[in-house]
Parts: sequence; structure tokens; C-alpha cells
Amino acid sequence: MRVATCLATLLLLSAVLSAKKKKQKKENLFSSERLKCLVCKSLVEELDAAISKVDPRKKIETGSFRLDGAGSQTKTLIPYARSQQHLMELVDSVCKNFEDYAQAKMKSSGDPVIIRIVTHEGNMNPLMNEVDMVPDDDLNTRLKFYCENIVEDQEDAIMELFAKENLENLDIEFCSKRSHICEDMTLPPEEYDFEKEEL
Repeated sequence: MRVATCLATLLLLSAVLSAKKKKQKKENLFSSERLKCLVCKSLVEELDAAISKVDPRKKIETGSFRLDGAGSQTKTLIPYARSQQHLMELVDSVCKNFEDYAQAKMKSSGDPVIIRIVTHEGNMNPLMNEVDMVPDDDLNTRLKFYCENIVEDQEDAIMELFAKENLENLDIEFCSKRSHICEDMTLPPEEYDFEKEEL
């Protein structure tokens, strides 16, 4: 009887220690700083994808509603995509997209990533074969929270950067140089390649 009790106790302790090690490993892999950086890069992708979906022929009227000295109003038509109104709408709604993300590790390198489960076109993400999923019950809440904080703190930089077309390495410009969210992170180059392939 004693042997069975000792054996059961040892098995239980072994299971608890194993679970604790896995949890610590996951916490180290997805630290707050790492997740914020990954969310920032994904935020850039989400904004870029939303902007690219807008019909280039769609225009918006801008200008003053006040009358000038001659009694006329100064109004002009500009493309809707990247307009201040469009960017404001995007900033207000973009973080809900993080409900479609999961955390994972790259099979090739073991590096942590967050990956969109479904592409912007509504298909299963083809890159799912290249990662191992890492479950986390609170992930979507945390990702959305980080996104909302970034958007709130960096709204001016978002409005300025995304109003321009054809900027190279926008994720590096925004997440590292402007906001310093990824400043202390040493991100492997393949992470940037991985994120660009998703688009």
C-alpha cells in the first residue's frame, strides 16, 4: 500500500513540475515585451491590408465649410484611402482584428510569432503549416489590449506614417524607430520575412 501511495505521489509531483516548466517556458517565449512587439508589427499589417482593400476610385470631399471673402467654399476631392477620415475609422476599429490571431512557434527556428488564423480574404492561413500553435486562454484579450494601447499612445504617428504611400519597411519605421516598442528586442530577420509573406 505504501509503495503505491509513494508511486502515486511521485507521479503527481512529476506532472506538476512538468506543467510548471512548460508554463515558465511559454511565459519566457511570449513575454509582455515580445508580445507588444509582435502586436505592433501585426498592427502595421492590419492597417496596410485595410488600406489596400479600398477602391482607388473612391474619393472624399475635403476642405472648409466656411465661406471665404468671395462667398465661396474651398473644397477638393481626394482619394478616400489614406485620407484623415479613413485613417481615423481604421484606428477606431483595427484592434478587433486581433481576435483572429493565435500565438505560435516557427517550426524551423522555434521563434515566437502571432499568426492570423484566417487571411484577410477569408481563407485558412497557408502559413499554419510552418508553425506549432501555443495555446493561451487569455491571448486574444491581451493582444487586443496591447493593440489598443499602441493605437492610443501612437495615434499621431499612425496618422502621419499611413497617410503616405509606398513607405519601405513600415513595421520597422513605426515599431522600432518611432514608437520604440521593438527597440530592445533582437528580432531575427526571418520574423520580418514571415510577416511580409502573410500579406
